[in-house]
Order: sequence, then C-alpha cells, then structure tokens
Amino acid sequence: MSEQEEIDPVLDLKKARQRVAMPMLWIAQVSILMLFAGLTSAYIVTKADNFWVDFNLPEMFYYSTALILISSIPMGWALKSTKENAYKNVKIGLICTMILGVGFVVCQYKGWGQLVQSGNFVVGNIDALKGEYGADYTIKHNGSDLLYNEGVFYMSSDTEFKEPIDDSMFQSFNSASSFLYVLSGLHLAHMLGGIIALLVTMLGAIRQKYNSENNTGLKICATYWHFLGALWLYLFLFLFYINQ
Repeated sequence: MSEQEEIDPVLDLKKARQRVAMPMLWIAQVSILMLFAGLTSAYIVTKADNFWVDFNLPEMFYYSTALILISSIPMGWALKSTKENAYKNVKIGLICTMILGVGFVVCQYKGWGQLVQSGNFVVGNIDALKGEYGADYTIKHNGSDLLYNEGVFYMSSDTEFKEPIDDSMFQSFNSASSFLYVLSGLHLAHMLGGIIALLVTMLGAIRQKYNSENNTGLKICATYWHFLGALWLYLFLFLFYINQ
C-alpha cells in the first residue's frame, strides 16, 4: 500500500468532520436560542404577577454591549484575511477580538457590582433597594406603577393616598434582579466558552493553519462569536425596553 493510500483515509475523515461541524454548530445555537426564548418568556409572564421592580440597567452593561458588537469587526476581518492568505492580519484580527471579548467579560462583572450597590441581588427582597424612587427604580403591582408620597407607597388607583400599602410588600422577592443575573450569567457562561474557542483558534492562526483552502475552524469560531454578539444585543434590548 502506498503512502498516499495510507493518508487519504485520514484526510477523508478530517473533511467529513469539517462538513458536519457547521451543521452541529447551528443545531447548538438553535438550542441556546430556545433556552433564552423560554427565559425571556418567563420574565414577561412573571412581571405581570404581584410586585415587580423596574430598575435602570447598569451603566457598565452599555459599555459591554458596545465592546461585543465592535468585536465582530476584527473577527470578520480575520476571516476575510484567510481568503487572502494574509496570516499576519488573521492573527491581529483574532487578538483584537480577544481583547474586546475579555473587555466584555470585565464590564459584565463590574455591571453586577453596580447592581449590588443599588440593592439588586441574585436573591433578595424589595426592601434591599437603594436609590430614588421614580428615578432609579419603580415598583409595579400587577403591571401598574405604585404611587409614592412622603415615604409611603399606594396602589396606582389610590390617587388620593388614602390606603397605604402594608410594609409586608417590601418582603416580596425581587424577581426582576434574579432574572437579570440569570440571563446575563448564562450568556456570560456561553461567552467564556466562546473565548476558549477563540483562544484555540488563535493558536491555530499562530501556526498558520488557516488559509484560502482551509478556514473551517476559524469560520466556525467566527459564526459562534457573531451569534453571541447578536444574542447579547437581543437580551440587552429586551431588558432595556421591558423596564420602560
């Protein structure tokens, strides 16, 4: 048996893996979308029930959103550079993407810190809230904003402030903040997976693995990275508008 005949099965197996890699990625991404669709649907349903806190998103979440969206630019450039066999540009593009991705993670972490400072915890009650009512947060009951007058809360229909709400209201669970931590935390977990994949891809780029004839690995990484950016944009806009 010749050397060529011995190598061909290996090459065929490699090509077969490359052919199924992208479809498997799309299946995984659809599963992730279904997970977040279920969580955001649960958010909407839960918000309409009992006491609910609407609060401003952390300032750092705005920065993280900008970073992850911008990161798609050097990633796209790196993929385009493989078609031109521009190995240096591929490495530069991936390094820039990595820096922006790490910046996203840092901003998310600091955003959680801002949530804690405002009294919004992973598990906490409404009485932990800090800030000015109406400016930093509002409280809804069955979908309507509570009225606030001289340190006392009233139902939205009690415009004459005759029947104050019992203080036991403050012992209600702050579901809004819990949902925010779960949504952003799950996305961050997938983001960390994306950073690991990006690191592996960078190592391949350093070895000049990707070129005009073979860029499947980088294409898969880029597809997933763009997906993560689009997913976070959806979550950010969802959280921003639902708290208006």
